[in-house]
Amino acid sequence: MQGNRQKIFDYVFLKADEVGYMALDSSLSSKFQDALQEDKNLIELAGEKLSRNYIKDTILNNYSKKQRYINKEDVLNIFHELDESNIIGSKKDLENGLFEINYQDNKIICTSSSFSEWQTVFKRFGKKDKRNPRFAFLTCGGVKKSFDEIKDTKNIIESYGINTFIVKPNEEPLSIQKYISTSNERLGLSIELSKPFLLLAGISGTGKTRFVRKQVENNKDSNISENYCLTSVRPDWHEPSDILGYISRLGRDDNAEYITTDVLEFIAKAWCAIIDAGLKLEPKGNGLAIKGDKSELEQVLPYWLCLDEMNLAPVEQYFADYLSILETREWQWDDEQFTYCCDSLLKSATIKQLKDKSKLRNALDFADERYDDAWDLFCEYGLGLPFNLIVAGTVNMDETTHGFSRKVIDRALSFDFGDFFPNEFDHFFEPTVTHNTLSYPIYSQASIDKLPPIDNDGNKSINFLKSINEVLDDTPFQLAFRALNELLLAVISAYPEDDKQLQAVWDDFLMCKVLPRIEGDHDKLAIIDDSVNSHEESLLTELTAILKQELVDIWSMEDDQDKLRPDLYRKNIDGSVLYIACRSKAKLTWMQQRLERSGFTSFWP
Repeated sequence: MQGNRQKIFDYVFLKADEVGYMALDSSLSSKFQDALQEDKNLIELAGEKLSRNYIKDTILNNYSKKQRYINKEDVLNIFHELDESNIIGSKKDLENGLFEINYQDNKIICTSSSFSEWQTVFKRFGKKDKRNPRFAFLTCGGVKKSFDEIKDTKNIIESYGINTFIVKPNEEPLSIQKYISTSNERLGLSIELSKPFLLLAGISGTGKTRFVRKQVENNKDSNISENYCLTSVRPDWHEPSDILGYISRLGRDDNAEYITTDVLEFIAKAWCAIIDAGLKLEPKGNGLAIKGDKSELEQVLPYWLCLDEMNLAPVEQYFADYLSILETREWQWDDEQFTYCCDSLLKSATIKQLKDKSKLRNALDFADERYDDAWDLFCEYGLGLPFNLIVAGTVNMDETTHGFSRKVIDRALSFDFGDFFPNEFDHFFEPTVTHNTLSYPIYSQASIDKLPPIDNDGNKSINFLKSINEVLDDTPFQLAFRALNELLLAVISAYPEDDKQLQAVWDDFLMCKVLPRIEGDHDKLAIIDDSVNSHEESLLTELTAILKQELVDIWSMEDDQDKLRPDLYRKNIDGSVLYIACRSKAKLTWMQQRLERSGFTSFWP
């Protein structure tokens, strides 16, 4: 061959595009090859007549490979803001492996596959990543697919949280900026909480109640009337019947009648959503279990119950039943199949006391015939906590409210609202930061196979908690198995990719689970060491010294840009990662100063 090889290949590729070579059957393909052999322009470019074998096995074989595999140019044709520097990976990675798109602090794991072998995408990605969007590029090999065929395939893949794009022929270009900023809400990749019970503490007017409402509004599939319930706690609440209802015998013939509450009716509404999603409800032991597939689970939206001014009444009293039942939740996973069970909140023995159960059924909105089987099971086994219920209590700490026992704090995620979601006056009209969308947990027990590679055996997190317990040992604030399990669940949920992200998880765990337990005067927080006599040394200063070592990558204030950590609960308004200073360092400093100033300190603002 005497001519320019690249020009020869380009000419043949152009001709192949014109005839739709990839869609030709063997007969038409053979005729096309014959035509190329006699093509005068090709003979002129090559300086000779090319053999049929060379045309077929070399040039057209290269063309077929180019159509079956993607390259950087295909990715750039989809996302017009990118250039080649944003795409990290070799030619082989793009064709048969994993590669990355790095864009504005977002690292997106990508893979590719032929359209006909789209199942390969699942094998490449493996474990589902709950924090970052993932991209799959399917190449149609130059053959245009029908709209319905593309839609059906994309729906299957995207139901697993994988964003799917069609190339060769390409879909219309889109903005990766817009995509990244909306991907969590659009594909349900919200952040799973490690516990479905939140305490939002802060001074009045910071937006605690509105935050809960916005969680519903930010999910385009939710609506306020269906997925949100605001209940104002009354100071005279002292027992569970105040929030869950009770049996009354004041009716005719002394017949028992159950008096429901807004809270119980909302819990029933959350159960209806589970049943409507097609999940299976069946007996298990003395209670009920929900069984289903992960793809079905992802269709069940969170139901947010907001208990406003939660500690106007003693939480340990009126919320006792919920606090106990909360710890009986159990998730079991077998690949993509799950089982969820929980003890009953409304006991079957209570329901069985009712002579006319239809009144309770109507009150709980189970009257429709599609709930017949479920209602029979509820009557027999009781009504438990639905997994999609998230309880958020707003909290003010002043002379009119009650404090929290460690029983409550241990069972909740406590947020100092001013630290996690600060009011920024300068951005009142044009906010620069937005909240991440939160969702209910889907694990109750940490499992080693679900931990991220950065802490694949859990030892980093375990040793971190052990170092904390060395300071808290022989104090009322010492941590136990429940704390360790919830730390590991937080790691699984956040799925950190490096040490800085892992330490950000630890930092938030300190703020939500450890520091809220610590309160007292100089004597209660004194270091048990005869050599220490100064009030300036306390359990808080000792904890600070330990954390300076354990959180070495993020232990800084705002002036050290290299040690800022990613915010796991907020992001910039454009969807990019928001970096902040270490929360626990600032909080420990504040608590120690408060102790020195007034002789007493606590976590609560």
